[in-house]
Amino acid sequence: MAFGCQVGRKVRLAKASESTKPDDQFARNWSQMQEVGLYRGAYHFGHPGSDPEAQASFFASVAGPLGFRDLPPVLDLEVADGHDAPTVLAWARAFLQKAEQLFGRKMMIYTGAFWRANLGNPPPDPFFSERLLWLSGYVQASSLVIPRTWTKWTFWQYSEGTHNNPVSIPGVAPCDQNLFDGDDTALGQLCSTAASPVPPQPAPVTGGAWPGVEFVWPRTPPVQSDAAKAWQTQVRNLGDQLDADGVYGPQSKTACLVFQRNNGLGADGIVGRATWDAAFAATAV
Repeated sequence: MAFGCQVGRKVRLAKASESTKPDDQFARNWSQMQEVGLYRGAYHFGHPGSDPEAQASFFASVAGPLGFRDLPPVLDLEVADGHDAPTVLAWARAFLQKAEQLFGRKMMIYTGAFWRANLGNPPPDPFFSERLLWLSGYVQASSLVIPRTWTKWTFWQYSEGTHNNPVSIPGVAPCDQNLFDGDDTALGQLCSTAASPVPPQPAPVTGGAWPGVEFVWPRTPPVQSDAAKAWQTQVRNLGDQLDADGVYGPQSKTACLVFQRNNGLGADGIVGRATWDAAFAATAV
């Protein structure tokens, strides 16, 4: 997937991130979609081979707060990274729970043949069934098969730009194309019309206790808290020269990456539970 288009050509759906890497075109695409008044949606290409909460936090930091004409954020699930179906489903559940906490909105799931074949077409599960389905299937409508977890699709990606009679879009190369099961009113109802929720705030730090919220950069607005300052101060005590200003920005992310690499942790630049605990367990110099 890359871009998508909708009946009436009013929607674009863009990749924001994959694992803990941003899509290099997302920032430009996201702002331009807003400038021309399109409904817009952001999706994350998930990798069950690495931490779901770290990926969810990163996706939320890249997409930023959602607002007017923004569709529900999407988990694109189409690879297993060598894991079995129960592991992938548990990973997806953990990702969705964390991402929804950060976005303040229920997610949508993009899948199709992968869900049916690779994951064994699991029976309805209220956790997944109550989330909207963005179905992939480059076939005629009469041949379309919906995974049995759902009873209907909300978006249907019917073409990748070649198969199934795609429409020509002036100024746009062949691209993924989608249909929406509803009218303009229903489309508007999917979007957030209220102010974006305030991200969960870290709990007060006492003696190096884990505050309960990851620190991620980039994020809009940036993480700013006493807990971030406590972590910065601890890393300074361990020999880094970063500023202990309480704002988790690019300097803090760089310091985090260095600390993670020096301590055998997954280097993603996100201060999660493992990175926090390792920093406060280390001996100050």
